[in-house]
Amino acid sequence: MLTGLFPMSLFTLALLAAPATAADHELSLELGGFGTMDERFDMFRQSPMVGTLGLRGAVALHDNVAIVLGVHHGAWGSSVEVDGEGSEYDDDEYYYYYSYEDEGDADFQAAYRGNQVLVGPKVDVRIVDAFRPYATVQAALFTGTVRLDDDPDHDDNENQLKATALQPGGVAALGFDLVPLRPRQPLRFGTHLELGYGLTAATGFQAKPPGGGEKVEIARFGFGGFYMRWGVGAYF
Repeated sequence: MLTGLFPMSLFTLALLAAPATAADHELSLELGGFGTMDERFDMFRQSPMVGTLGLRGAVALHDNVAIVLGVHHGAWGSSVEVDGEGSEYDDDEYYYYYSYEDEGDADFQAAYRGNQVLVGPKVDVRIVDAFRPYATVQAALFTGTVRLDDDPDHDDNENQLKATALQPGGVAALGFDLVPLRPRQPLRFGTHLELGYGLTAATGFQAKPPGGGEKVEIARFGFGGFYMRWGVGAYF
């Protein structure tokens, strides 16, 4: 799949192209999205993808090659209904073990807060200097924190469950930089858009129960599916 999104022919064309100027360094503000095809993430957000906000920087290594680094952040949550017999998530699929003592219906808040770091090469072909289609393959590392809380209004709630985990992965995408020409100006402003596919490992989040004891797995999920980034920034 990655091979299809990052064809060697594009890389060859990029190296043989004769651009009007050298590749630019870049610093941009980005909006992004990452797929959530894993149904186990529905506890936090029932959506095919989640949005993020972050920064992208690029360092030019060659006329057509740059290394890009993106750092994004996002937070999502939802209210989950359970009944007196236990949670609808206390099965093998959702790995949720906390139960309520009171009879009747009750709610708890499930929240996920994550940071995404992506880094990799970007290889472009300059049709004209202002318009630069490119391909990129980037390694990804997600750091996420899961919280399950039956009383989110109190920070010191003893029943709160909290767990943090790392999720490695990667993305492959096609995109373009659009940088309007400004003759004899070293600093230019432009925009970029990239679309592709992303995937991370499915990782378990382990927390200590409110009464103490060994950690239990309160959630397990991975990210995967459609990937996009759109940004505006400075090229220099």
